[in-house]
Amino acid sequence: MAINSSNPLLNSLLKIFIDKSDNHVDGVPIVLTSSRAEMSHYNNNPFVAFVCTFPHMLIPRKFKARHLRSFDNPDGTAMYVPYGLRKVEAILVSNFGRENVAVSHYDNLDKFVGPETKLICISTMDPMGLAYVSTTYNSLLGFGGEALNSYEFKRLIEHPSIQKYKPKIMVGGSGVWQIREAGYQDKFGIDVLMQGESEIDLIPTVKKMLAGKPTEKYIVTRKPDYSKVPFIKGAATYGTVEITRGCGRGCQFCSPTMRRKHSFPIEHVMKEVATTVKCGCNMIFANSEDVFLYKSHKGFKPNRPEIVKLFKSIADYPGVELIHLSHASLAPIIYDPKVLEELSPILLEKTDRMHFGKKFVTVEVGIETGSVRLMKKYMKGKAKPYSVDNWPELVVQGIGNMNDNDWYPLCTIMTGMPDETEDDVRATLDLLDDLKGSKMFYTPVLFIPLPQAMLSDARRINLDHLNALQWEFITTCWRNNVKFWMAPKTHWKIEMMTFMSYVMFYRWKHGKRSTKALLKLAGMPSSIISRHLDKSCEPEYCAPGEISHRHDEKVSEPIEVESGK
Repeated sequence: MAINSSNPLLNSLLKIFIDKSDNHVDGVPIVLTSSRAEMSHYNNNPFVAFVCTFPHMLIPRKFKARHLRSFDNPDGTAMYVPYGLRKVEAILVSNFGRENVAVSHYDNLDKFVGPETKLICISTMDPMGLAYVSTTYNSLLGFGGEALNSYEFKRLIEHPSIQKYKPKIMVGGSGVWQIREAGYQDKFGIDVLMQGESEIDLIPTVKKMLAGKPTEKYIVTRKPDYSKVPFIKGAATYGTVEITRGCGRGCQFCSPTMRRKHSFPIEHVMKEVATTVKCGCNMIFANSEDVFLYKSHKGFKPNRPEIVKLFKSIADYPGVELIHLSHASLAPIIYDPKVLEELSPILLEKTDRMHFGKKFVTVEVGIETGSVRLMKKYMKGKAKPYSVDNWPELVVQGIGNMNDNDWYPLCTIMTGMPDETEDDVRATLDLLDDLKGSKMFYTPVLFIPLPQAMLSDARRINLDHLNALQWEFITTCWRNNVKFWMAPKTHWKIEMMTFMSYVMFYRWKHGKRSTKALLKLAGMPSSIISRHLDKSCEPEYCAPGEISHRHDEKVSEPIEVESGK
């Protein structure tokens, strides 16, 4: 209904009336939602979302007020929601009709959840704060409560409208395993946990739930026919558009790499780009396990013409002002460095990332370890089309190629993998030394056994297992981050804050094993540290984790077959 009166007071009264009349007082039968932490688009910067893995009490109120609020369409539905939830919406709308499905932000659930609401579908990535970054940095900080992701998920489950009307609850997304592992499904009142892709099994399950028929409490879904994946019907957070699904490299610690890679046709991608722009989002976030493997050739060799064609098409689409990338690997851009040469002018024109006044492109890259032994045992497909025997050299060359083209990657690197030895940690420290001076951001993390990965039965590591070398690995990463990303005049502030934190808290929290590493991070010279520290601060190495015998002989094999071929 349009408001056409020239009287401002009358306009205000009409708006109140319209808002009330449009309110779904009886509820929409199927309501889709996610936590405030996972539904925010963080000013179009997905890397800011890492803040949500930190303790919720340490995150400033101003940050929460700015980012965790709702952004709504005129009808009150959510303007931006996680990409996976948009796919679920498309499937449900196609089967049950738009009038029976609504996507709502936490703040607006009371407008859509009522006595007629039969089902709440929730998407989540990190509901219990057990993901890599959450586990690592909540343990490191040691105070401030649970991760914001976990805190906000519990707030969602306890929303007054959900508790009042008691609709059935289905939870999906990559974080489902956390609820199951923590044993919280019944405590949260969740009827169904759905693990995996939803295209095949969602509708039969929803129909059973709406009809009041019994369903399995935990469902691992079947693989879909990717040619029949539906198009999103609204904008996703960050303007996310999927360009590939799966990876195929076979890394044993990761679940997406165990799926065969599928590249979506450019027509499919551009249709979702058009929807995203039409819905008011000027940014496209190209979602992929590896953007350089889009329509790749056999042997994980990059298909440069198709990659460049895709991103040029996105960049040329009217209304697209920004383009950002999710994940990439290093081997393809060593095999064909011209991929970066041809992509960089396109992406640098469409980036708002700046480092001291200089534009750069960023993407998340998994370095994982500097140990060739661990690479051979658990992720030998990661170096394809090269041999993993040369992994450290490949990493240095790949990061160098990126830096030469103004790409500053965010690199994840881990410690605590099953049967990691002191020599393995030293190899990683050697790699960090070889990368010194590179333009990059390190995210050091602790190993986590993920479901649907080959190492799912491995032991979960925590800080109690870390030895002095592993502590040195973590602080070396952060020392490099401070040196590159922060202005030199601010370094002393970080060092002072680290030193005071150590003196007042962390020497008690993390014990002697962390002493040398934390003092190095605080800027204290090694000569002084060695002179004043007792040798007892350097305990014997103890293996951080162990692995069940059924994994001992497994070797990760890449599964490079393109889905559908």
